[in-house]
Amino acid sequence: MKKSKLIIAFAILFTANICVAQYTPLNVVSENNKKPLSEEKEISIKELGWMDHNKMEQEITSVNELAQTKIGSTIRRDLSDLQLLQRLVDGAWVARDDYATQQAMGVVLGNVMLADFPNTFAWKVYEDEVGRSRALCVKNTNECLFPVTMLSRRMEIGSAPNVKKIYDNAILLMEKHLPKLPYDGGIMYRLPRTN
Repeated sequence: MKKSKLIIAFAILFTANICVAQYTPLNVVSENNKKPLSEEKEISIKELGWMDHNKMEQEITSVNELAQTKIGSTIRRDLSDLQLLQRLVDGAWVARDDYATQQAMGVVLGNVMLADFPNTFAWKVYEDEVGRSRALCVKNTNECLFPVTMLSRRMEIGSAPNVKKIYDNAILLMEKHLPKLPYDGGIMYRLPRTN
């Protein structure tokens, strides 16, 4: 009887030790000792290549031709391009699955941002673990906007994006990098505002 109690006590103690061992700090995965499942690719920001420049010019040309044909307007690389893009969106001139044209419209959007802040932004190639993208980056930083997909991500799900609102929100995201008017007068835009 003594022997069976000893065996039962030993079994309980042994089981308890296993349970405790499973939750010791050596077996707990924390943020400090967690191993990444795959090595994250470091962010790389490079100059556009000639193929990127060529592709962007072709995209701008295609949007310009669409705008001339459908709404009688041309790309000007100023704030009027936001209205042009909005008219293309509102008129449903671009099919929901026409990703090439949607992204070309994003290049036009990015060029307006660049025209508004030519000393702040530059088109770059942004590479990370997701892939390679053309981005509008704040010079000498890793801070980037991705206007190429700002419209397409909304249009591909059937949404009619508000182009001006998207533009304004993107600019506000980068406000800390933008030139300021004196005496806390706000952001100093290059392109003239009518209102």
